[in-house]
Amino acid sequence: MKVEVRWTAEALDLLTYLTQSDQRVIFNKASRLQTFPEMYPTCVTGRFSGCRCFVAGNWVVYYRFVSGTVFIRGIWPARIPLPE
Repeated sequence: MKVEVRWTAEALDLLTYLTQSDQRVIFNKASRLQTFPEMYPTCVTGRFSGCRCFVAGNWVVYYRFVSGTVFIRGIWPARIPLPE
């Protein structure tokens, strides 16, 4: 059974600033959520506590699975560059 994957406006807006390569990796991994929405771990602390997350390239994608729908909540850098 496939579930719907919905993106928040903020998450979609952030995607416009990423390279096509990064976008492709994120969309590829997010598409797996249609079939396996609970395959990634739940965050227990921090800004996205209660959300599930997965790493897609240099990005961490946070989502919730509620009532048969996946809601992509946010995208965060997996590695924050150190100041020079």
